[in-house]
Amino acid sequence: MRRLTFPAVLLAAALVLSAFPAIAQTPFSTTIQPEWLKQVLPAAETFSDKAGDPPVYSGFRSNPETGEQELVGYVFLTDDFKPERVGYAAPIDSMVGLSVEGEVTNIKVLDYTESYLYSRGDFIDNSVFLSQFRRKPLTDEFRLRRDIDGLSAATATSTAIIRSVSEGARRVARVYLGYEEGSEAERNNAANAMALLEQTSWDAMVADGTIVKMDALSAEGNPFVMNITYIGRPVLGEYFIGENAHTAAKADIDFRAGPSELMLIMPVGEGAGSVYRPYPMSARQGEVTRRVAGGRFANGGDASVGAIVGHAGYGVVVSLHPDIDVTQPFTLIYHTPGGREDASVDYALGGLGLTLARNEPVLSEEDILQAMLAEAGFFQRLQMAPPWGETVWLDVILLGALLSLVMAAFLSKRSAIRWSAMTVTLLYLGFYKQGFLSVSHITSLIKQGPMVFTSNLTTLMIVAFTVITTLIWGRIFCSSLCPFGALQDFLARFAPKRWKIRMPQAIHDRAIYIKYGILALILTLAITSPTVSVFQYFEPFGTIFFLSPSVLLWAILAAILVACVLVERFYCRYVCPLGAALGVISHLSPLRIRRVPQCTMCKVCEQSCPTGAIRREQIDFKECVRCDVCETKLIKKAGTCRHPMEEIARRRKDKPTHEAPDLIPVAAI
Repeated sequence: MRRLTFPAVLLAAALVLSAFPAIAQTPFSTTIQPEWLKQVLPAAETFSDKAGDPPVYSGFRSNPETGEQELVGYVFLTDDFKPERVGYAAPIDSMVGLSVEGEVTNIKVLDYTESYLYSRGDFIDNSVFLSQFRRKPLTDEFRLRRDIDGLSAATATSTAIIRSVSEGARRVARVYLGYEEGSEAERNNAANAMALLEQTSWDAMVADGTIVKMDALSAEGNPFVMNITYIGRPVLGEYFIGENAHTAAKADIDFRAGPSELMLIMPVGEGAGSVYRPYPMSARQGEVTRRVAGGRFANGGDASVGAIVGHAGYGVVVSLHPDIDVTQPFTLIYHTPGGREDASVDYALGGLGLTLARNEPVLSEEDILQAMLAEAGFFQRLQMAPPWGETVWLDVILLGALLSLVMAAFLSKRSAIRWSAMTVTLLYLGFYKQGFLSVSHITSLIKQGPMVFTSNLTTLMIVAFTVITTLIWGRIFCSSLCPFGALQDFLARFAPKRWKIRMPQAIHDRAIYIKYGILALILTLAITSPTVSVFQYFEPFGTIFFLSPSVLLWAILAAILVACVLVERFYCRYVCPLGAALGVISHLSPLRIRRVPQCTMCKVCEQSCPTGAIRREQIDFKECVRCDVCETKLIKKAGTCRHPMEEIARRRKDKPTHEAPDLIPVAAI
């Protein structure tokens, strides 16, 4: 009987623990139950019907001394506040309690359709995460990882909940509690500025340069005019497009590009169209020209509120690159589609706009940080305000060590190092951190853009490592950095050899293309039906590592694990959509596995290949997972390669039946 090794014992324990899914608590309904109101505002005894603008449930209790009903707070629903904050896949509907003292008393998530729901179950029902909102004053910051710890491996979901709660609560507080943000000096400046703005006409702002006009052409060649102005201070944004549109646009840009100076484009004319669209823009100041990236645009509303009414059909908010100093003159450039000549307009802040841009009588911590960022270089800004928020150095160091171990295993071709790397990958990256890559990262990239990766440093590290190594050497990720690949190798190692089945060659050669069909299906749905999620049915590792409560997903996992016991790396061969994507990329890899003339007469590597990618001297590189098996055998000369070609020819008393052009002699390896 074969003795169980320590990795095998750990694997068995992890598999046992993974069989106990959590019990879901989210009701997954927006039909309000009376007891839910009490849960988020415990001090209230009775509640009114929902009313007001914004709509709220008012909570009351009896005064113990007078017996009269007194107001204790409000309850609101986040889906009443537009635009709703989108998580990983869709908005997350929540109920929030707010006391008259300006504290968030509690929150309750009512419904959501995040992608992780299908593989991890009700992962938002996390008492540690939700408890951070209890009795949290609005005067506190609501920043992910700094003030509130997010859900594990769910940055987008955590951010959406935090933003919808904080933005909704502050809006309710402003309307019903007279809550005002900022220092008294800042509030006074804003009030005075609004008074001056309300006394100024649109034509006067055009005349004094507060608003400038740029003549432009659409992609179809139709003319229109861009009315452009500075809205880098809240009072300016609220004046031109209204509080709600300005708050939503600023929040979107803060999340994607960080706090920055804002400009407002108000297009009008035949070529402007009637719905929001970003425009290809650049900003030039002196010798510096900075392109406005896609993440620096936000919807400025439908022109139904504010000074924009009657002057444009919608607003486009643009975040300027930190290298552009708005207190100095600069030029905005519109890159006309279709290769036509660019349009441009000079802009120089003056009057009230310049005063607001310079006047900061009370500098907050955030203001100081932004001033430092404006003067900092790229790497300093990356250190001071990275897009992923606060850097968790322990996670970065541990992941860096694992990536180094994977590369050490690959470069050294030492089996012991590779098994060590796979053990760490399975236990740490799989069961502990749930930090593996998935085809869902590709679909999210399609739906949301690069922010899916840049919002999480460890994910960005794994993505960068995977893409770079695949482009150079092939699918190293599949060899030692994929937790489910490691699990398959452990199963193949410890399962009895008599259970193993060799897939008939004709079936194998056709079945390997199933995973490419699965990849095409998932990507097609991501483009055509973004709310439809099917990847969880083809990626069973989400089931085991996230402890999914779905019986169907566990049944799929069990079937695939049985298949992996019978056919080595069955999932990698025929099902894995991420492996298919990496296989396509590996076509570009220049550094491939070397072959020698002796390979034309030897099947040692072919019979040992876990993915069936070898036919004598030929390797189907898109199916190769760079497991080192064939390279190790070549180094050790475990097959026919141990003999010189002359001796082989003499023994066969004949020349080789076919030649292998451009093959590398053993001595060159």
